[in-house]
Amino acid sequence: MKRVLALALLCTWGTTQAADPYVGYIYPCGIQAGTTNRLIVGGQAFSGKGTCQAVVSGEGVKVLSIEMVPNFPNVSGSQFRYLAKWLDGIAAGDRTAPPLPTDPKAHVDEWRSNRWWQVLGELDPQKISIVERAIYIRRNPLQATPSLNQRMLVTVAAAPDAKPGVREFRAFGPNGMSAPRPLIVTAAPHEEEARYAPPHRLLPPAPAVTNLPCVLDGQIMPGETDTWTLYLKKERTITLRTVARELQPYIGDAVPGFFNPSLTIFNSSGKEVAFADDNFFHPDSVLVFTPSADGHYRLDIHDVLYRGRADFVYSITVEDGSHPVDPRKVSLWPNPVPNPPDVAATQVFKGVVSRPGVAVAHDFTVEKPGKYTIDLLARRVGSPLDGRVTVLRQGSKKPVAVFNDATNTVFRGSLIQAECDPVGTCSLAAGKYTLRVEDEAGKGGAEWSYALRVYPAAPSFEVWSSKSSFSFKAKTRSVPAMFHVVRHGGFNGPVQLLETDDFKFVPEVMPAGTNSMKIAIYAKNPQSKDAHEVRFQACAKVNGHPVTVEIHPADVYNQAFAWDHLLPARSFVIRTTPNAEFWKNWKKQQQMQKRQLQGAKAKSKKEAKP
Repeated sequence: MKRVLALALLCTWGTTQAADPYVGYIYPCGIQAGTTNRLIVGGQAFSGKGTCQAVVSGEGVKVLSIEMVPNFPNVSGSQFRYLAKWLDGIAAGDRTAPPLPTDPKAHVDEWRSNRWWQVLGELDPQKISIVERAIYIRRNPLQATPSLNQRMLVTVAAAPDAKPGVREFRAFGPNGMSAPRPLIVTAAPHEEEARYAPPHRLLPPAPAVTNLPCVLDGQIMPGETDTWTLYLKKERTITLRTVARELQPYIGDAVPGFFNPSLTIFNSSGKEVAFADDNFFHPDSVLVFTPSADGHYRLDIHDVLYRGRADFVYSITVEDGSHPVDPRKVSLWPNPVPNPPDVAATQVFKGVVSRPGVAVAHDFTVEKPGKYTIDLLARRVGSPLDGRVTVLRQGSKKPVAVFNDATNTVFRGSLIQAECDPVGTCSLAAGKYTLRVEDEAGKGGAEWSYALRVYPAAPSFEVWSSKSSFSFKAKTRSVPAMFHVVRHGGFNGPVQLLETDDFKFVPEVMPAGTNSMKIAIYAKNPQSKDAHEVRFQACAKVNGHPVTVEIHPADVYNQAFAWDHLLPARSFVIRTTPNAEFWKNWKKQQQMQKRQLQGAKAKSKKEAKP
């Protein structure tokens, strides 16, 4: 029976599963604790019926409302002139709609319609800016990005006691649930870049920053350079830390497949006084700067190739003082490092390749001959060291083994450069040995730190999911996903995905030697339930003993038309989607509330008239 059910599920995946919503970006990408802000969320498959919702992980952050941004057709001729005149009036303080043209050549009856254009005088500055960009910047179909063609305005509130850190934002609706996108909660206040202004108007001044710490939020469009003004004190060091690439580590239809920002500071005379591009191997720039005089300084940020589009979103944290940057603290996505199977027998060495071209030696003794695993932790935990480890028997110049880079069957993590850490196994006889650690490129410095682990080799495994968000429908009860087994130490046995009280896997066993497999997660009791976190586990027999591991949640992202990566998530989130009748009633309720609100506004305006 199980086999029949598994075959039925596998055969219907391609026909019964609608595309999940996709969140391509959130702007701004963060919010200060104790504030409420309306974010622009761009993506795809948000549901044109206005039934999209959203959820943010963690305590203290709530989604208050969602409004879909209408699609704007290109306009020209008399309609463009009419809308431009109205927008110019709004900019001057007059929100009254101009009279419609009476010239028959205007073809007013053929004008293209849009629900925001009809009420321009009632729109707030954020919506006005969206309309102006759509009107004045004509879209080129050859440069269109279908995965970003929908937008929502999402109002989010962060409680005063909301813990600073990275949350996961997910959108969901009748068709499914999106993969998570980072939303950062900060203690520091935020400053957004100046909104778009049409070409015939004066550009708004660069936002001025005087109080630190603060967070600068921006979005780079094609060819853009964002400019900020910082008022700095003489010899008062500041640190600027960018989060950009980590918000969207892999972009499928862009080369090199991520936003690569650079920072430049100019003094009041226009002279460049500081520059930063990359933080060692990490593309997100970090700049530590000490001004030589009091005054206003200009900060520029742009992509190193002057590319740009809606998902090139960034935030820059500006702080007083020189703060040593530890990528482990700024990385938005977890990068699990499995513990060695035999912790008690592990020998750990720590060191720093402090000078270029110099190797560091560690002596150790093997009491019991056998196979040993050499595991260098450097790139995975933020060090710039591109390590190479040489194993030497003391008294011999001939290496027993040389390890450089890890060999993995699955690309996982937000930075593939982390795969530079050498991990390998070799046979060692009893005796004394030396481990030589050096940088593959001959570099070195105070930051080139590492930890080196040596332990008896033993088989082990990890299990990764290619999907972290699941939305179940009452009819299908199942959601498909790819599951991957990463095998270590020669482990080649079958792996069982463990059933829970609410869910089971079909099929439940990944056969021996199988590294990747399509599996359906089946909901036993598909009752309507809000989004909630769950844990999944897998087990296998290793050396005759059962071993249980947590399944890592992740989502598949493609980089630059070529490579697929598993981007780790913080948790699995599951929601049981109500039936179509629920969404129909929910939409009616939303429309009724909107009409009541409009009626209340009209009544208050009428009563306010003399």
